[in-house]
Amino acid sequence: MIKSILFSIQVYWSSIFILPGATIKKIESILAAFLWKGTTLSTAGAKVAWSSICYPLQEGGLGIKRLKVWNRAATIKHIWRLLTNGESIWTSWVKKHLLRDISFWHINIPSNPSWSWRKILQSRDYCRGWFITSIGNGLSTSLWYDYWLPDGTRFIDSYTIRNLTSTGLPWTAKVSDIIIDGQWNFPWNISILHATWNSILFHPKTHTEDHCVWKGHSSGIFTIASAWILREKRPITNMHHLLWYPGHIPRQSFIMWLACLGRLQTMDRLNSVGIIENNICILCGHHTETHEHLFFKCSTSLLIWQTVNAKANMQWPICPWQQLICWASSIYQKKNDITHLIPRLLLLSTVYFVWHERNNRVFNNTFQSPQSIAEAIFQHVRLHITTTEHKDTIPSAVQNVWRFLQSSQRQVQPAS
Repeated sequence: MIKSILFSIQVYWSSIFILPGATIKKIESILAAFLWKGTTLSTAGAKVAWSSICYPLQEGGLGIKRLKVWNRAATIKHIWRLLTNGESIWTSWVKKHLLRDISFWHINIPSNPSWSWRKILQSRDYCRGWFITSIGNGLSTSLWYDYWLPDGTRFIDSYTIRNLTSTGLPWTAKVSDIIIDGQWNFPWNISILHATWNSILFHPKTHTEDHCVWKGHSSGIFTIASAWILREKRPITNMHHLLWYPGHIPRQSFIMWLACLGRLQTMDRLNSVGIIENNICILCGHHTETHEHLFFKCSTSLLIWQTVNAKANMQWPICPWQQLICWASSIYQKKNDITHLIPRLLLLSTVYFVWHERNNRVFNNTFQSPQSIAEAIFQHVRLHITTTEHKDTIPSAVQNVWRFLQSSQRQVQPAS
């Protein structure tokens, strides 16, 4: 709901207006409260920082976009309109009254600009070098200040003012000033510039106008979504293969995501912040309850895990929790392979049911035996598999283990 509905509301408004930072902060606070507390919108109890959540699934987040970054990308769209939409009334007004024939990339921020114009000029720092001018007749492109060179740079960033003024060309020079009769007419009198002149292998197209190209997309056309690449990135991990795949159960993937990050409210974490004094695992009653212990060093959870795997004829390595996650994430990566789907469902369902049993014992004082929990997990996974699109492509060996043949071979008897 956050990604598909609530986020889309602000997308509409950020596409029209540049949202103030305080407004963005308030919206993100509401979204975070809704994620952790539902409609009560309480700001307490967040298990993971909002900044850590707002990363793609491949980078360990939940795929929610950071509003601050999205709004910045939406602001850059105004730059794209300014550079490309010459017929716009707003573009014409900005060029006449604000730029006054000065390159957009070089003009200083005035001492008393409008709030929107200041934000647009400040956004240049995020997208420098991403808008490249493709030279036509060169009439609208600044020779020294615009990004038009083959390597996506500009002269003013590579050479001193003294080098450039020695060419005899003014600071207001356009690219068209070094084009004569459709051919380049480079000023060769400054030897230090020879390497750059020699790197220009394309020819001007005097019959066409200059146009702007966005490097962030293969089409060269700017979109807010493509500007998302300018965000801060984290290393890609294999964990998303284990959590988010076709046929996953959302609530189980969410609990598993928290468990992988070590953010479930286990007894050791509650004890460390002074909420409780007793940190003993309620499942076994002997050891401190940590993520490492609960999955699956605890005698009760280990028995559940072993029973489930025995029923499913699965073999897992005996290793600590984090190593188990890394192993499973690297082995089970195929999206549409039933032999990869079943192990992931087993692991996530077992973690979910163990955590559910732990909470029932803590808060409801109700207990189930490890055998009954294991049977519930097995039947839960079995039922889920029968509802997936892979049910007709399950190998016969797997069908025998999960008793699919018996159910599929049942014949409906005609009424007598």
